[in-house]
Amino acid sequence: MPYLTTQNMIDRFGETRLAELTTRDGMVTGIDAGALQTAIDDAVAEVESYVAGLYDAANPPRVLTVHAAAIAWYRLLGDRAPVVEGAKSNYDHALAFLRRAHAGEVSLGDETPADSAPGQSNAPRTAGPDATFTRDSLKGF
Repeated sequence: MPYLTTQNMIDRFGETRLAELTTRDGMVTGIDAGALQTAIDDAVAEVESYVAGLYDAANPPRVLTVHAAAIAWYRLLGDRAPVVEGAKSNYDHALAFLRRAHAGEVSLGDETPADSAPGQSNAPRTAGPDATFTRDSLKGF
């Protein structure tokens, strides 16, 4: 299930504003679906570059929608982004959050009670061969 859709963008920013931003020829007739989808795809790709593999793809955390939407909005604004209140700061906040999620410093908010029980690490789990050096094999050194 995708975590950022055209409808998510319409719900957050409004159809009129999106139509104005996606229109390239000056005549606003509606949302240019191709331009909006390109911004969505670019934002999702950027988000995935940070968090791929850190969540259940069948049930993505809502926080990804929030941050991907901020990134897509910023990209749609283009050169106008610095003058639109909150666009740059929301974009910067989204990237900062994604960097922290990638580093394991923040949660994506999709943990089950067992994941976040006392003594449980929220760090990504890895699998690999048994360790060559252990406390037992190094005794006496």
